[in-house]
Amino acid sequence: METLYFLVVAFVMQNPQALDRPLFVYYKPNFETYAECHAFANKNNQMIYGRAAHHYDYKLTPESIYCITGEQVKDINNNTWEEKKNI
Repeated sequence: METLYFLVVAFVMQNPQALDRPLFVYYKPNFETYAECHAFANKNNQMIYGRAAHHYDYKLTPESIYCITGEQVKDINNNTWEEKKNI
């Protein structure tokens, strides 16, 4: 199975006691290696932050960019879904 890497932008948490950190996942572009993802993030960080902030109407401040695997993205989505379902 091929591992793909995705860019994820984490935002500053408005409430430090909140359980969920706001995230924005870029499904495109995706990358075949961590090194490709990391190089793209370093070269394009301002554009990446800008697009992610735009998604939240500039109400949140981007904090960091991560390169994570598709499996990790699924885990984030599944955990978020389970938490919301149980509320």
